[in-house]
Amino acid sequence: MAERIAPRGKTVRRGKTVRNRLVASLAVLLALTVLVGGTARADELIRIGTYRHYPPWTISSPTGTITGFEIDLIHDLCRRLGTRCEVTAVNWEHIFDALDAREFDVYIGCMTITPERALRASFSQPYALTPEYFATAVGSDLTTLLTLNRLDLDHLDADDQASFTSLIQALRGKRIGIHSETVYETFAQQYLKGVAEIRIYHSEVDQYADMIHGKLDAILDGGAALHEFILAKDGGGSELTLFGPALLGGPFGHGVGAALRRDADGLRTRLDDAISAAKADGTLARLALTWFGYNAAAN
Repeated sequence: MAERIAPRGKTVRRGKTVRNRLVASLAVLLALTVLVGGTARADELIRIGTYRHYPPWTISSPTGTITGFEIDLIHDLCRRLGTRCEVTAVNWEHIFDALDAREFDVYIGCMTITPERALRASFSQPYALTPEYFATAVGSDLTTLLTLNRLDLDHLDADDQASFTSLIQALRGKRIGIHSETVYETFAQQYLKGVAEIRIYHSEVDQYADMIHGKLDAILDGGAALHEFILAKDGGGSELTLFGPALLGGPFGHGVGAALRRDADGLRTRLDDAISAAKADGTLARLALTWFGYNAAAN
């Protein structure tokens, strides 16, 4: 098993490599359903939708089992709510339609809270906050843009604006892989249209594979997912590296939360209380350290 060293000397142990997990996800049915929860109210069932495979948030195995940060979080929240919970994997492009159709009651699956999405659903308070990154091949000229700076697109000072402008100009004429119906597509349409060649993907597997095989110059994705893939050093991950500043705000929002129907005020309030309790007693920080290797819990 590979090891990843977390801050303050903590060691986070990894199982299968991310590339294997990505390939394995192709065999997982979207209608996967499991029951979670401890002592439950016999008269209450909360149906939860999640994304089938986006390590380390959710990880699908060939046997159909889903693990990951958000699955552990779901277990904890259901315990705090005292309910039975039914978890179903959902196709990303159909999340809001399925939520409106009452196929589930709440969606917990790396859903960034943005003003546009708030028009379609009601959100809990954020439970995680991770920046977004670009990645490219090791040796690419884009690697000269590597920086540890974080840019909040909603609050750019003069130096931040100069750094962001340099990033956009460096992407001119490049082939950029973007996952469809995501905040990354929103970013690309807002900042890269007419600058770079935007290629839209419906699968992270295809997106990452084309990057590895030289069909793309860069990809834009969540920092946690990219770190997981690169550090696995298998399936081509070791051939990629991050570049540019970490990006927050703007189309990326300011945190990941649970999405509910707009008429579910009671459930949203209960979820907010459960998330607050998980923050207060350190559970969210512990889960984040376990799965991300750093504290990605939202304040």
